Amino acid sequence: MLVIARRVGEALYIGPDVMLVIREVQGKQVRIGIEAPPSVAVARAELLPPERSASVGEAAASGGGDGDAD
Repeated sequence: MLVIARRVGEALYIGPDVMLVIREVQGKQVRIGIEAPPSVAVARAELLPPERSASVGEAAASGGGDGDAD
């Protein structure tokens, strides 16, 4: 898992066409803006079917990606 520190107004890209922008931080809550093309599905993990959210949690716990997060 890649962990990045960002301030309000700062952004990061996931691939060439998905941008996350930190909009607001209040206490322990962070508001994130997501710009993505309509072909990219965006959903909160708690709304996914149980089998899908379990696999997302396992990927996060095991390090997830392909190891290129340097």
